[in-house]
Amino acid sequence: MTERRFKDKKSLKDWLVSTSAIVLTSVSLMADIQDLEFQFSHPHQLLTVMEGAPEYFPEGEYLVSFKNSDSLDHDSLDYSKMAMVVAFEAKMARHNTLIGGLTPLLKSLSGFEYCCTIDRTNPAYTTAGVWVIEPTNPEELIELKEVLEKYSSFYAFNDGSGFVTVNNGRIGKGSGVLTKI
Repeated sequence: MTERRFKDKKSLKDWLVSTSAIVLTSVSLMADIQDLEFQFSHPHQLLTVMEGAPEYFPEGEYLVSFKNSDSLDHDSLDYSKMAMVVAFEAKMARHNTLIGGLTPLLKSLSGFEYCCTIDRTNPAYTTAGVWVIEPTNPEELIELKEVLEKYSSFYAFNDGSGFVTVNNGRIGKGSGVLTKI
């Protein structure tokens, strides 16, 4: 495993553009404000999300862990098709229970390629913005829609408009998920 530090977001993006034949294992913002969690194997997938949703990648120093790989399939995913997801969880005041589907959502997304920014700045609740690459397999796409419906608070699939609209945005059922801790 190799680690590399970047003094700012621009230098990280420049490196992602020029990098190939590696598998990203983690990206961390070197501040205690937000954590970035993802499952993108190729650096160009992360770059696509960084350029498409810069608000999820604040300015600051980044630490990237990666490993070399000679077996990357650069054409296996359609980088332009991503679903946008919003999820949260909050601990109930007098119970060991979390409300919101964030934890089960991230567990359920383990079979998909995704990137998310998790904001833990408020001790009462945690929020996350997630970008998931839409699978090309119809059964996997149905499974992804079911996961997002069940655990997210909001999600939208790309309809080619470049905007989240009433046609592609959906309210998920994640706000009613209760998890014992």
